[in-house]
Amino acid sequence: MKKIIGFLFVLLTMSFNVFAGDSVADVKVYTQNLIDDAIVKIFNKNLSPNERVIPFRKILNDNFDFDYISKFVLGVYGRGITPEQLDKFSKQFAELNVYSYVKKFESYSDSKIDVVDVKEGKKQGQYFVSSKVLAMNSGDKDYSVDWRIMKVGDKYQVIDIIIEGVSMVMSYKNEYAPILKSASDEGKNPVDVLTDMIENKVIKLKLGDKATVK
Repeated sequence: MKKIIGFLFVLLTMSFNVFAGDSVADVKVYTQNLIDDAIVKIFNKNLSPNERVIPFRKILNDNFDFDYISKFVLGVYGRGITPEQLDKFSKQFAELNVYSYVKKFESYSDSKIDVVDVKEGKKQGQYFVSSKVLAMNSGDKDYSVDWRIMKVGDKYQVIDIIIEGVSMVMSYKNEYAPILKSASDEGKNPVDVLTDMIENKVIKLKLGDKATVK
């Protein structure tokens, strides 16, 4: 599951630079074309992990709404935080995802993903894209994936990935909730504590540490 999430993360970030005014049909065609292009250009076995970091970071920051995701992940502990706290958390959270997944991309060069359907969400400006990651090796299985995106300004941005019914942002929220609560119970600022913890994980990943992170 973690490997599939890592594979999808890049595809999603490259797939939703879709400008306002596009129809559902246009979004489907445009997304599939970008996915096919991403598989060719990003999952290149000749690139080292370090060579993937800068373009992956740019793709991620340009196409994921990390402020929105961060507020959801922090839940009640994110209420009343300063813009500076949110900005620092969002940046470290994005960096965590960059360094968590960038080393895994080499093994996905022969993967294929097909967009199945695009539907408008209940909230105006939101879309749900259904897709399937096709098994390429014997013994593997297909994965169904839903992508949740919303219109932000003049383009759409990813706000969640749902794999086989499991939400990425909800998984993060559940993982971090005990850490935030514990810090709050100890009289500490929970958001600052979690931000520092994530920052330390990012440092370890940059140094090649084998620590397990999502």
